[in-house]
Amino acid sequence: MGLLWLMAMLALTTQALAVTAPVTPTQAAEPVRLGVLATRGQDPARQQWQPLLDWLTQSVSGQGFELIPLSLEALAEAIALERLDFVITNPGQLVSLSRQYPLSWLATLKSPDGGDNLVIGAALVVRADAPYRHWRDLEGETVAAVSKEAFGGYLAYRFEAYQQGLRIDDFFAAINFTGFPLDRLISQLQSEAVAAAIVPVCQLERMVREGKAAEGAFRVLDQQATTGLGCQSSTRLYPNWSMASTHRVAPELALAVTRALFALPPDSAAAVAADSAGWTVPASPLAIDRLLKELDRHPLQSPWWHEAWHWLRQHRQWGWGALLLIGLLAGHHLLLQHLFNRSQRRLSHARQRIDEQARQLDDKVRQLEQAQHLARLGELGATMAHEINQPLTAIAGYSQGALLRLTRQEQGSPDPALRQALEQIGQQVQRISQTIGRLRARWQKRPRQPEPTDLQALVTQLVPLLEQLLTPLGVSLHLSWQGQPRRLLLDATGMEQLLVNLIRNGAESAAQAGVIEVAGEEPRVELLIAFEQDKLRLEVRDNGPGLPEAQWQQPFYSSKPGGMGLGLAICRDVVESHRGHFSLTNASPRGCLALVLIPSPMEAPNAPPSPRN
Repeated sequence: MGLLWLMAMLALTTQALAVTAPVTPTQAAEPVRLGVLATRGQDPARQQWQPLLDWLTQSVSGQGFELIPLSLEALAEAIALERLDFVITNPGQLVSLSRQYPLSWLATLKSPDGGDNLVIGAALVVRADAPYRHWRDLEGETVAAVSKEAFGGYLAYRFEAYQQGLRIDDFFAAINFTGFPLDRLISQLQSEAVAAAIVPVCQLERMVREGKAAEGAFRVLDQQATTGLGCQSSTRLYPNWSMASTHRVAPELALAVTRALFALPPDSAAAVAADSAGWTVPASPLAIDRLLKELDRHPLQSPWWHEAWHWLRQHRQWGWGALLLIGLLAGHHLLLQHLFNRSQRRLSHARQRIDEQARQLDDKVRQLEQAQHLARLGELGATMAHEINQPLTAIAGYSQGALLRLTRQEQGSPDPALRQALEQIGQQVQRISQTIGRLRARWQKRPRQPEPTDLQALVTQLVPLLEQLLTPLGVSLHLSWQGQPRRLLLDATGMEQLLVNLIRNGAESAAQAGVIEVAGEEPRVELLIAFEQDKLRLEVRDNGPGLPEAQWQQPFYSSKPGGMGLGLAICRDVVESHRGHFSLTNASPRGCLALVLIPSPMEAPNAPPSPRN
């Protein structure tokens, strides 16, 4: 019995010594780690929240607290790695974190102006001198925001725009995400790097109070906040910042911290530094949950393929049946597509063959018509040439006889006008004979041999005839030259036919009634002859109504009543005989331009100077 009493006394003595023994440094409790979202950087965060930690250290006996300012991503990572005991952040991040990790809501900051603690939102800020009055005025502009994950700012404004049927990623030209601290947003706006900035509510007013932004230098668009808040907001408002504990915290410590928060006086240094009136019971996160779900950012939302895979795992037989049906339908669709494509190719090839045969048939019909037309023309031309030669010979004889008699007159000097008329009759008879000879050669397919030709002399001889043709029509002829004149190897008769036909057609077009409407503009035909280095260029331009497209392409088409369409056919034949290019285009603003290009003309020396007018 004595032995038992002695052992009991020894145990009591050992326990007493353990209780009264001093605590060594290695046995001291670790400080409670409180992570806080540092929206403006670590130093401003310490100034804002360190007074609260001093209050907690004072109110919770025997416990030390350590403040850890973190960025948005770093705060989420610290909670995931279980490095924090308590966390203070905006309601958007707290809701997102509490749906992923075991967090317990403890308290929500009171608004310094009272009310229902709705103080979190976004303000769309522009410079005071900017022309914008509404968010729609910023379409196509560049704006700034802190982060895609920032609730009090980007997400709040994106949800507000979404409610109005707007996607801000498409509405704005670009969104520059500057990251923390928030002061960068106002700095970018002040430097005119962006047209507007999406900042948290009260951020602008806070920077004005701190002297970091000039008062009146910025404006907030689309004000929605109540007057009692003291800050401007462009969106609806959400509950204030809240505090939560992680699963590392014992219930007794969480209860003690909560009591200390509720006991914080509204006028204390900790409340004033946090821009609040103390703490109150946690606010409902329902509005924040709805916002995150609408923007597809709620952590409990799963992609549709996850839901589909879960359903397939629960209903395997239906899943395999659906997959088999889809496979059969896909195979049937591919087979039909293959058959359809093959039929389409066959139909396309058949249509191409039919079109090709139709084109060949049309070409043969046109060739046959042209051959018949040319045959009739050849027969008619041969008859006309035979019949015309006799009166032409008589006319030439009469004109020569008249010139001889006029020369032999002894009394007075002969009439120069009469002499010129008789000479012109002889020249035109000679020209008609040459033209008939050329037509005969064309119909008989005989090649025409070019000769060195003085184009200036040829045109000078044609001018009187052209003036006689144009004067009854009331059309003036304007002749101009370019380049260094020289003799060219040309078919002189063909060139005469070419110029006469083109100028006559242009004059008849310019003389049409009702065509010229501009005051002071006379009907005219312009002839430009340009001697270029490797070609001869002829341009005949009129100011008539232009030609229909059909007349450009059909060789025997004529818009004149009773016309045979030979003029353009002869012009093309003359140009082709010189290996040249002939084109007709409608000029601007009116009229027609006939362009003739004869390549590589040969040069002969001693060309006379070019006449000018």
